[in-house]
Amino acid sequence: MARHSSFNKREARTIAGASLLPFRTACKGPVNTSKIGSFEEEGEDIIDEALSFYRANVLFRNYEIEGGADRILLYVTLYISACLAKIEKSQTPKDAEKALQVMAFETFALPGQAGFPFNAFFGKADKHEELEELKAYMKQLREETGQRVCKVGFTPEGKPNKFWTAFAKRKFM
Repeated sequence: MARHSSFNKREARTIAGASLLPFRTACKGPVNTSKIGSFEEEGEDIIDEALSFYRANVLFRNYEIEGGADRILLYVTLYISACLAKIEKSQTPKDAEKALQVMAFETFALPGQAGFPFNAFFGKADKHEELEELKAYMKQLREETGQRVCKVGFTPEGKPNKFWTAFAKRKFM
């Protein structure tokens, strides 16, 4: 059975069916501002949860959505797969960091737009302002996720971690 987010029960603003959850970050964006807030708690945030559930969830072909946090978990899981593919091709952690930073700022499709991989699970944003806010949130989420994947994707010796890069070849859903 696939793992679901523990943040589904948490009150959070939603856009296109996705919960805009706060997470720990040093990256610029809407998280840690008055719109979304900051992650003040001890323990896992949504990115930590996605990393801990990644290797279990990537093995499933079907995923039942239980709330807005599951939609974010699904998106982050797909992004982690893309990050691991970049890490696998990188020789050093520095090269991987650069590649993941570039990938975080590449143009990407949003829910409701052509090319978004999970349009069946997400709704459409009602207003253009909401779409822009979701784009800024996802860009910050991608940047922070890339930094954290880079930390777990390499061993302390600077070699790609085989226990993570082995999952780079698995197609998620």
